[in-house]
This record gives sequence, structure tokens and C-alpha cells, in this order.
Amino acid sequence: MHNKRSRLQWLLMPLALASLIWTGYLLWKSFPALSHSLPHLKLGWIVVGLMGCPLSSYLAFEGFRALFAEIRPHTYKRTSLAHLYFTGQLMKHLPGRIWGIAYQSGTGKSASLAEWISINATYMVLTTAFAILVAATVIGTMFQLKIGILLFGAGLTLYLCLWNARPMTAILKLARHLPGNATARICDALQPFAMAKSRLKRDIWCWFTASWLVYLLAWSAYGIAWPGLTAADGVWLCGIYTAAWFFGYVSLVTPSGIGVRELMFMLMASHFPADAVAGLAVLGRVSLLVADIVLGLAFAPYRESQ
Repeated sequence: MHNKRSRLQWLLMPLALASLIWTGYLLWKSFPALSHSLPHLKLGWIVVGLMGCPLSSYLAFEGFRALFAEIRPHTYKRTSLAHLYFTGQLMKHLPGRIWGIAYQSGTGKSASLAEWISINATYMVLTTAFAILVAATVIGTMFQLKIGILLFGAGLTLYLCLWNARPMTAILKLARHLPGNATARICDALQPFAMAKSRLKRDIWCWFTASWLVYLLAWSAYGIAWPGLTAADGVWLCGIYTAAWFFGYVSLVTPSGIGVRELMFMLMASHFPADAVAGLAVLGRVSLLVADIVLGLAFAPYRESQ
């Protein structure tokens, strides 16, 4: 088994480097679309927004670390786990969506493939649920403050009620009857977290809430930076972009939803100025790419240490 993983690393390390180069290329390709708008923007606020995105991503990683510790406590140092996580994030930009977990399980020898799949599947479900909650809350607030508060309260209630041993076990049992092997495998992966302690639920909520608050603040900075927009416009556009991200993510058409996400964003934000929508669609993509590259490089030296 050890020899097999050692041989696999000869493939995974070049793949990790290729994902970094490819993500850098995507970032470089994005800048020409912004170049005509840059002279009119408040660049200081753009920098603030770009600095906020890596921080938001790191706070989300702390949520991932809390999930990992639930199954394999005291397995990796924080920096070693961050290396595995952020390299996996870089690899999501490659065609196919298995490379991140392949790298984590092939390089992170202290956890099995089944454990990596279980943790990543749970993390994926939680991050998607939080993204939907944030998008619904922000977009609801655009129409009326009461609607936004109502949607947020409903999301929090569902989080507390559903992530409980009995309802979670019942949901997974029902889900197993759905057609397709993938559904059964996802249920198997989520099962270890059905009996999660209250402390884990609290930690996940706190880390994800902090991550999203920073991300919303980053977009509010973009709103201030763009002529004719306000900080509130930036937050609302962030909610729309998050909803567009969800459509891109579930589309499975392109790596990390690129293209689909931007198209949905422009359609859903049609009541905002067209130049601002087009520019912030590119800026949103740039922000995510910058966060992945910065954190991928920052933790690149920290291979597994036990």
C-alpha cells in the first residue's frame, strides 16, 4: 500500500503544479476584460476586496479542519492539512472534479480514501447549503428586510433541526431509496456525521458565518470601488453571484462552473448597470482565483508532517 501511494505521488505532484499553472492562466486571461474599467475604479477598495477573499477562504478551511478533526483528531498539523486542502482547491479548476480528493488521499497518508471522501462530501453539502442560505437571505433583503430575516431564520432553524441524530438518520435512510449509486455513496459518506456533537455544529456555524461575512464585506468594497454603485449594491450583487455560482456548480458543464456562473450572474443582475454587472462578473472570478493561488502558494511548502 505504501509503495502504491509512493508511485501515485509521482503523478500527483506534477498534477498539483499543472493546476497552479492552469489557475494562473485563467487569472491572466481574466484581466483584459477588466482593463478598460480599471482607470475609472477606486483601486484602493479593489485591493481591500481582493485581500478579503483569501481571508474568507481561510476561515472556510477552519470549518473543514473542524470536520476533519471529528473523524481523525490530532492527525495533521494545521499547516499540513491546509496544504492538502488548498492544493485540492486549486485542482478543482482542472477538468473533472476528482483530482482534489485524489491528491488528498494520495498525499495525505494518515487518512484513508473513504475518510477523505466522507469529509469532503459533508463539507460540500454544508458549503452548498450555506451558499444557498446566504444567497436567499441577501436577495430576499433586496426586496424587503423582513423577507431576508425570515429566510435567514428559516435556514438557521433547518440547520439546527435537521443536523440532529434522528432527523439526519431518517433523511439519509429515505435518500438511499433514490435512484443512482452516487446517492447511496453520498449517504454513506455523510453517515459518520449524523451523530455529530453540538460543539462541532457550533464551530461549523461560526467558521462559515465568519467566512461569509468577510466575503460579503469584500464585495461591499467592490461596490464602493465601482462608479455609480454603493456598498449595499456590492452586497446584493454578491448574493446574486453566489446564486449564479450554485447554478454553475451543479451544471457540471465546465471546471468549477466557469462560464455558466458568469452567464447566470448577468441574467439575474439585469436591473443593475450593464457595465457594472459585466465588470463584477469578471472581478468575482478573479477574486476566487486569487484566493486559490495565494493560499495554494502560501501552504505549498507544508507537506504532511506527523
